[in-house]
Amino acid sequence: MSRTGSGAIGDDVVDHRVDLRSTGPSFKQWLWFGLVASMAFLLFVASFDDGGVTTDGERVQQLSESFACPECAGQSVAESNAGVASTIRQFIRNEVTAGSTDTEIRDQLVIAYGSEVLLRPPSEGISSLIWILPVIVLVGGSAAVGWTLHRSRGGSRDVTDADRLLVAEARQRAATAGNSSEAS
Repeated sequence: MSRTGSGAIGDDVVDHRVDLRSTGPSFKQWLWFGLVASMAFLLFVASFDDGGVTTDGERVQQLSESFACPECAGQSVAESNAGVASTIRQFIRNEVTAGSTDTEIRDQLVIAYGSEVLLRPPSEGISSLIWILPVIVLVGGSAAVGWTLHRSRGGSRDVTDADRLLVAEARQRAATAGNSSEAS
């Protein structure tokens, strides 16, 4: 802290220059980095399957859970007791036993019942936007928040000559106002 002054009014302003620039990332920056890294890691892990199904029974169950019952609103073939769901489950069981791949079974059911039978939309073409859009919104929103926070902390924090002049003028007005109120 240093005093400036030549004896004029307002020249006795104390200079409070503090170097607010840090030498490295702040705690908040590390916290944000950790949050973003955690979300990216979770998205990365969640994008992979559980390693594959080992038995035919597990494959039948998994496939049955991935198809919607054509007669039941919102129920999978595995959950439904409708006749058509039972027929689809039997078809899946027969195809798995015959050695058909999951893609072949899925294609045959889509041909027979339409794409509405799929509980999970395919991740290709226009329907891939269903999977990609939330990630884009999340990343874009995070970038916008980070940019806004960065911009709000911008600007110089050093005391300028204009700041000193404003303080001097305010003190002079306060002193003049104080003197006029004492006189009355």
